[in-house]
Amino acid sequence: MIDRKRGFYDKAQETMPPPEREAFRLRILRDAVRHAYENAPATRKKMDAAGIKPTEVRDIADLAKVPLTRKGDLKSIQKAELPFGGLAAVPPRAMRRIYVSPGPTYDPEGREETHWRWEKAFVAAGFRPGDIVQNTFMYHFSPAGLMFDEALIRIGCTVIPAGVGNTEMQAQVMRDLAVTGYVGTPSFLMTVLEKAGEMGISPGNGLRLQVALVAGEMLPESLRQRFQEEFGIQVRQAYGTADAGSLGYECFEAKGMHIPDEILLELVDPATGDPVGPGKIGEVVVTLPNATYPLVRFATGDLSIFTDDPCPCGRTSARLLRIVGRIDQVTKVKGMFVHPEQVGQIERKAPEVEAIQLIITRVGHEDQMTIQAVLKSGAVPSDALRARITEDAREVTRLRGEVVFVSEADLSEKEKKIVDKRKWE
Repeated sequence: MIDRKRGFYDKAQETMPPPEREAFRLRILRDAVRHAYENAPATRKKMDAAGIKPTEVRDIADLAKVPLTRKGDLKSIQKAELPFGGLAAVPPRAMRRIYVSPGPTYDPEGREETHWRWEKAFVAAGFRPGDIVQNTFMYHFSPAGLMFDEALIRIGCTVIPAGVGNTEMQAQVMRDLAVTGYVGTPSFLMTVLEKAGEMGISPGNGLRLQVALVAGEMLPESLRQRFQEEFGIQVRQAYGTADAGSLGYECFEAKGMHIPDEILLELVDPATGDPVGPGKIGEVVVTLPNATYPLVRFATGDLSIFTDDPCPCGRTSARLLRIVGRIDQVTKVKGMFVHPEQVGQIERKAPEVEAIQLIITRVGHEDQMTIQAVLKSGAVPSDALRARITEDAREVTRLRGEVVFVSEADLSEKEKKIVDKRKWE
């Protein structure tokens, strides 16, 4: 019987005593800041503008002297100096891969043994050597598919690069190849399991799925409980970004997401920039010791709460208790970020449209996107126009949504391009 409750990828590092952990953090902090200052022109520029030299960043508290680089500004930063806005420490030809996120923004992958650091997350979630894992994250342009794929291979799993969509084939493959692990969004996992049920595939009758690592959207506890009780699947969640890779992952205890040992993570007050303590809401800010993409004080826009209370699993890192929202209108839908600027792009593609507002809701376990379109005076609603807006939205956001023609008075929160009405229970 495989023990999926206890296990470490690097036990010595993951269970470092507090004094050893603090010394380790100071060492990687100083190395990261020095490397970024010497090799990433944008980091040098922002530190010089603030009058800060690498030798002046001696401990975590000193990071507050360094200005933030905001994820929401990446598009404009990169556009001013393609392709990486001076944040990369090596030229594109020295990278392993370059990915494209909506915007577009460009995400580099270095030639380090592990650029994204997801190995610990998989082991903590219960994945073990010999697991056959169905990876349903996108492999096209986005880094998600490959970042998880390669971590799974490094811990000894066999990967099925399933990608997104095609639920009937997903269910058939799950049965035919005796899949034991799943990677993807929680809503898509439930969609595949429901399709499998329609095909007569169930626990004890062709379904052998035992463990799942989900990301890209919230995991309601009610849905986690359903996975466990109805299907016998141990589901744990993780948090990360295309820029910085793994930023948090649950262990078997599911009492928050462990912050990876290899990064430096702060929570700061979005208004003042001051660090916040345990139990307080703050924006996730990352300093990334990475040879290729050494980010220093990269503000993700995500809001979270952390605790440094000991975890029963034995890991000594602090934990993010949950992601509670964002500081801007950027919204993650079906695992994809949607930006207000993208709504503007959709508007500009349709001359008949005065304004568009996206309404994000949740039906059952699935995200739904409604595209509310206000037409200009004299423009006439039609099926052809609806189809064109639908296709424009899919092209810009990589998501499908239902187009509804409305009057300006029908718009809720008119100042917003994206209105998130989902409830997480």
